[in-house]
Amino acid sequence: MQAVLERELVEQQWTQEQQEVDLCLDVTDLSIFYGPKQAVKNVSMPIKRHSITALIGPSGCGKSTFLRSINRMNDGIKGFKAEGNILYDDVNLLDANIDPVALRKEIGMVFQRPNPFPNSILKNVTLPLKEHGLKSKAKREEYAETYLKQVGLWDEVKDRLHESALSLSGGQQQRLCIARTLAIQPSVLLLDEPASALDPIATAKIEELLLKLKEKYTIVLVTHNLQQAARVADDTAFFYQGEIVEFSDTKTFFQSPKEKRSEDYISGRFG
Repeated sequence: MQAVLERELVEQQWTQEQQEVDLCLDVTDLSIFYGPKQAVKNVSMPIKRHSITALIGPSGCGKSTFLRSINRMNDGIKGFKAEGNILYDDVNLLDANIDPVALRKEIGMVFQRPNPFPNSILKNVTLPLKEHGLKSKAKREEYAETYLKQVGLWDEVKDRLHESALSLSGGQQQRLCIARTLAIQPSVLLLDEPASALDPIATAKIEELLLKLKEKYTIVLVTHNLQQAARVADDTAFFYQGEIVEFSDTKTFFQSPKEKRSEDYISGRFG
């Protein structure tokens, strides 16, 4: 009888904890196919608001495919099909009536390699503002300053705003791309290995930036760098062969993994 009562108490506590968690995205039973090939298999994952969730795993394990499905970046690939639910404010983002353009304004994305527009540093941030209806040039430039400050780039570029963005270093270009994404005022940032092409100093700046940005945004981060996941992520999901092997808070995942494959991956036995 005592054991039953203890189990019921644990279940009640778990239910209460789940209800208290403020979810931004709730993924359930997500499967992704490219023609007959299944790339993601029945993945479920709660993504908390104002947190950093890291997706790790060896190449080809499905983590980038999963990430890109959140804002429908895979839709144009021949043979692509997604099943399941990606709930955002109780709306399934996989529904056919979802407008991908509007969705990508709400859920922005930064790619592996910096891809600034071949325009001035200033125009890289003001052009998205103009495209989204901000008619005042003065207002666009005012907002551009805000976003460049938000990514820690303003002091480095304020005297060269009209120079080509391609004149910036790789790390500066990536922070500019993040500022450009922030300019469309998303609630969620998806980042696909944003520091993999950068040197250690630039990588450290990106990591510091992510820790600041999570105060205002929800961040989902694909990374091959386990140390990076351990440094910045609140939660970590380990993908392997299209499945989530383990998902937990980052400290627990790295210090006390529950699955043998997780332990083997962390220790470098494969991957």
